[in-house]
Amino acid sequence: MATMTRLDVVDLLRERQGKKSLRAFAEKIGVSAAYLSDVYRGNREPGPTVLALLGIERTKTVQIAYMKK
Repeated sequence: MATMTRLDVVDLLRERQGKKSLRAFAEKIGVSAAYLSDVYRGNREPGPTVLALLGIERTKTVQIAYMKK
């Protein structure tokens, strides 16, 4: 499983958008143009609708640090 960054997701979205306007693409995928614009600018994280469109699943990795006593 490859790790993707938010920028990778944005690149995939822009690729999918192609020559469609932001508004037309947002409407097609079922999100608002304002939301999609925020995702592109890094102000919001891509949510489940956007990730599902790209076939991506969000996972969370937790790193645990142990301290010696």
